[in-house]
Amino acid sequence: MKVYEPDNDDLYSFLKNEIDELPSVFIPLERLYYIAEKINPDMPVFLQSPQGQATFCQAVKQLVTEQLIVAVGKKPHTQQGLHKKYRINKNPINKDDQLAMEIIKKIVPPATIDYYIKNPREFLDDLIVIDAMVNFFGYKDKDIITANERAYQLFGDEKFFKGAGKSRSRGETVLKRLGLSYAHLRCEETVEPFFSFQKKDFHLLEAKDVYIIENKDTFWSLKRTILDAPSIIKADMLVYGEGKKIISSFKFISEYDINALKDKFHYFGDLDAEGINIYCELVDEYPDYNITPFIEGYQAILEIGLKRSPVKTPKEQKIKSENITRFIKAFDQSWAVKLQQHLEEGFYIPQEALSATAIKERFGVN
Repeated sequence: MKVYEPDNDDLYSFLKNEIDELPSVFIPLERLYYIAEKINPDMPVFLQSPQGQATFCQAVKQLVTEQLIVAVGKKPHTQQGLHKKYRINKNPINKDDQLAMEIIKKIVPPATIDYYIKNPREFLDDLIVIDAMVNFFGYKDKDIITANERAYQLFGDEKFFKGAGKSRSRGETVLKRLGLSYAHLRCEETVEPFFSFQKKDFHLLEAKDVYIIENKDTFWSLKRTILDAPSIIKADMLVYGEGKKIISSFKFISEYDINALKDKFHYFGDLDAEGINIYCELVDEYPDYNITPFIEGYQAILEIGLKRSPVKTPKEQKIKSENITRFIKAFDQSWAVKLQQHLEEGFYIPQEALSATAIKERFGVN
């Protein structure tokens, strides 16, 4: 049976209504806690949980921010910053002005107030997170650790800053709203390594050719037929792109002896919307590197694929016309026209069309 779990607004509204009805001038923190327990039979259990304590703390701080209650005494009574006793303010000052004052007081440099001055509602929602980040500026231990380690240290949740895939967690959202970066919290994102093979003399080469291969089968086929065997294709390193993962994992290239001005990167993926979008996103994300399509590879799979009945790209895949234009400009006119027609008509050819046998026949040296 699920335990009732009110959000910040529910608890705040309940406490506010109860306070408005009280005749007394002062209210102890324990009385606020007792009032909160009356909301529902499940509340005493909920308030003992970390989530419940955080919700209660946020609700009380919101009452203070809106000047409905005023803390009595100079020092907080709890680690969360709550005081032991509060005065009930029967005539709170203008809420908007007071909230702006609280934002200015709470958010200190290097954090910036611009976003929250324009969006004060979000300030109330994010207050606990803001407190933790701003308080960090006073920490003496400033060793650089990973973002996940810092998230666990500050919030007890290693995924609080950054969730999986494209999802953005609440922590990273608040960080950006404060105009901060991971560097301000003395942490950094860990670089996700990619899988690769290099020739033995890779580090001795003055100019290198690196091939980024979208799919696993083609990656291994190219290793056997180009990297490990005589070939007309100069390949000094093969990187397994693993689909869209390469957009983040390409940062790992800095761990290798790479010269962004001299070395060339050749991207090779499926001839479809997703493959072209990955290529364009990779180029945009890493403009300092010379990344172009693997022309001979794409020409080969188009040639092979056109010998079969055309297959439509899955409906969920969409491609922008400008991405097609960017992709085909690397090819000569005759191939560019064929590629454009194929992509605009929504057809699909996987790079696996170029089998290990076909690679050997086209690019191998007898």
